[in-house]
Amino acid sequence: MLKRFALVSLFISNLYALPLQVGDVCPDWTLAYCANGSGDFELYANANGAENGGNYKVVWLNLFTSW
Repeated sequence: MLKRFALVSLFISNLYALPLQVGDVCPDWTLAYCANGSGDFELYANANGAENGGNYKVVWLNLFTSW
């Protein structure tokens, strides 16, 4: 019974072990635009209103893998 409890609690703790939570600051990263644009997208320069004159943006990343 104790072994099962330990395994279940370990599994549940891994579900909630996200690298970034609400309120955390994402590290700065840069990526190239696809065929739809030109130049680079810099997270802090383009989306942070404190850095770009009050133009706040929400960045939604939808990631897919083919493992």
